[in-house]
Amino acid sequence: MKSKSALLLLTGIAIGAIAGLLFAPQKGLKSRKDVLKKSKKYKKAFEETASRYKEKLAGLKDDIENATKDVKKKFT
Repeated sequence: MKSKSALLLLTGIAIGAIAGLLFAPQKGLKSRKDVLKKSKKYKKAFEETASRYKEKLAGLKDDIENATKDVKKKFT
């Protein structure tokens, strides 16, 4: 049920975005340039965020491994 709702939401967003581009008050070329520029900006921000989370996850993995080793030492 959740996947159906998510699909409907994404479909609605896509239809709205397309309609917005079609009825935009500026020329198509400018709209496409703006969309490309913003998409590159959001892609870069996403990649930076993903990189930070990867680093944090790697640190957590190391912490968990160290804690596991400490527990094993105490009980062996």
